[in-house]
Amino acid sequence: MKGNVNEGGIRVPMIAQWPGNIAAGTEADLISAFYDVLPTFCEITGIQAPNDIDGKSFLPTLLGKENQEKHEFLYWEFPESGGQQEVRMGKWKGIRKNIDKDSLRVQLYNLEEDIQELVDVSSQNPEIVEKIESIFKNEHEMAEMEKFRMKALDK
Repeated sequence: MKGNVNEGGIRVPMIAQWPGNIAAGTEADLISAFYDVLPTFCEITGIQAPNDIDGKSFLPTLLGKENQEKHEFLYWEFPESGGQQEVRMGKWKGIRKNIDKDSLRVQLYNLEEDIQELVDVSSQNPEIVEKIESIFKNEHEMAEMEKFRMKALDK
């Protein structure tokens, strides 16, 4: 299910080994994304991470420290399958699918209770859906081809 915003498409465990730094056999439940790797490696090597990135270093978690900065939310967007967006916010996950066909309906899942995303709870949680819709709107950046298409339609 790769290339899909469902858990089967994006959920991947991370395994790290760093003798003398990461205690053997430790586990963490930090939710992170690939864009957190760059600031983590920058912090490990003592290099200043770029200021204009979304990632947060997860070095404190690797070292078993308590001062881990967490994301308010994580955002993904995939053009596959008609366009897809996802927001992960704590236990909540909001998904939009088939965006190219004007399907902007948000499906909402409580991942603590429904890791398989079988029960859409959007109708029971309109305030969470509203917040996720706001994140979708604010985080989306038009791709160059999308900008070109919009400009052509204006002519």
